Amino acid sequence: MERRWVLNSWSKEEVRTIIHYEWARGVSGTEIHNLLVEVYGPGVMSKQMVRRRCRTFSDGRQQVEDIPRAGRTRTATTDANVGKVDDMIRANRRITMDEVEEELGISHERAQNIIHDILRYRKVSARWVPRQLTSTHQEQRMVVSLEHLVRYHEDALQNPPRDLCLEPSKIPVGLMVT
Repeated sequence: MERRWVLNSWSKEEVRTIIHYEWARGVSGTEIHNLLVEVYGPGVMSKQMVRRRCRTFSDGRQQVEDIPRAGRTRTATTDANVGKVDDMIRANRRITMDEVEEELGISHERAQNIIHDILRYRKVSARWVPRQLTSTHQEQRMVVSLEHLVRYHEDALQNPPRDLCLEPSKIPVGLMVT
């Protein structure tokens, strides 16, 4: 019998809140880990990470959210820029990478990342096209394919194939043996 866990998805903050609550009740790190695995499954968090979280709460930390880290924030690969690039490509499928860079003031690498990796476009005959079909396109393709298949079978029933060996008039003159 396959074991099903109660909750299949979880957030870091949710798991940390449970760890904080159980730690406050005096439950050990190993027992907290066992409870988490029982509810969320074995991929929730390692025993070592649960113990580390308990240690941070013992040291006086009360927050379950991540502490902001130092470093440069994202300025080029933002949702706004991704939306602008998508609009630009939909308006002009022949737009070049250089035009996207110039319009948004981002680097070539970031423009390429947005177009190829995030939006998943590729160039075909100097035009940007989606790399994968949408579900609507897949359904349309399936409908058309099935229509062609039905038409093929109906045509085969109405006009069965003939054996060329039985009809000498259909054999090209160059191939006839006299």
